[in-house]
Amino acid sequence: MMTDIKITKTRRSIEMAMSDLLKEKTFDQITTTELVKRAGISRSSFYTHYQDKYEMIDQYQSVFFTKVETIFDQNGTDVHNAIFEIFDFLYQESVLSALLSENGTREIHIFLRQKLKALLKTVIPTHLGPKKLDQIRIDYQTTYSAHAIFGMVQLWIKRGKKESPKEITDTLIAIVGHF
Repeated sequence: MMTDIKITKTRRSIEMAMSDLLKEKTFDQITTTELVKRAGISRSSFYTHYQDKYEMIDQYQSVFFTKVETIFDQNGTDVHNAIFEIFDFLYQESVLSALLSENGTREIHIFLRQKLKALLKTVIPTHLGPKKLDQIRIDYQTTYSAHAIFGMVQLWIKRGKKESPKEITDTLIAIVGHF
């Protein structure tokens, strides 16, 4: 039991250190030495939990990918609620938010934009009514909207998540468009 608490506390220290460092520099610029120093742990403690910083981030990205997949699967074409649930999830997750920030990892940026684009592809044509667009126009529209949403996510994170998940979702929908 005591060991579980120690493991949790150490992992939390590493998470917070990574989150803090990502506010200052890119993921690629962060060294394991800086990470353990900021976490207040030894290198051996870090290596007890992770092989390296990439393995650590892979675990977080995996959790994020699974969560986003679940959110999109459960919401079908309800973009408003899907976006709200993502903001709500990120509101509580400092490391994942940091990974989505401008200093985060390219993989997680690409993943979220691709997921948003796929979701929007199922939604945008149905909301156009008689104004049917050809496939090329739909590709441009979904790419534009996915990047706009992603940019707003990054700005929200950069500003310190000052708006509640509901407020930022409503703001985003008002700016990007109604779905």
